[in-house]
Amino acid sequence: MSESVNCPFCGNIIPKDALKCEECGALFKEPELPGVKFKELGPFIAIDVLTFGFFSTIWFFINANAINNLVSKPKDCLKLNWLVTLLAVNGGFYLFFFYKNPVWLLVFSIVQIALYIALTYRVLRIIQKYTYRTYGVDVETNPAYIILFNILYLVHFVDTYTARVQNRHEYFDWKSPQAIMLILLLLIILFILRFYYEAAQIIG
Repeated sequence: MSESVNCPFCGNIIPKDALKCEECGALFKEPELPGVKFKELGPFIAIDVLTFGFFSTIWFFINANAINNLVSKPKDCLKLNWLVTLLAVNGGFYLFFFYKNPVWLLVFSIVQIALYIALTYRVLRIIQKYTYRTYGVDVETNPAYIILFNILYLVHFVDTYTARVQNRHEYFDWKSPQAIMLILLLLIILFILRFYYEAAQIIG
């Protein structure tokens, strides 16, 4: 039988190793996503710009195991792994057609963005389920941000995960430095894609 103690906030009897008081909802451990790397938005943006956006793809491979460890149902893990595999295959085609055919380059670029959106949604759903299962908190996500910013929104979500769980609401301040950085990076990525497309046309 596990040792019991009183909740320091409401006095309710709880297990000594409890993460949360079921009576008042107080958390006794700072919410975290164990094993997730490159979760700070600032460094992620810097690396992504330096790698011309390719780090966005690499990020999913780096964190695949950590995200899989958050999963409780095998089917969620299977969906994630299939999407990561498709991202790798499409990335290979993207690089192959970069100097060959601008039309196919555009097609694979669109597919790449679609996969980013799908992966962002899938990872956020896994995080939502993990959070509710572990901390009893239902964190909200914004579908519009998933479509507009996909992985940028995902990294921002992970970066602010502790505050989101503790505050229990979805928030995004458009005047915040994070929002400004997201908008600037989106413009940079669009400029880079335009540059690649024009360069491929000249070479072709």
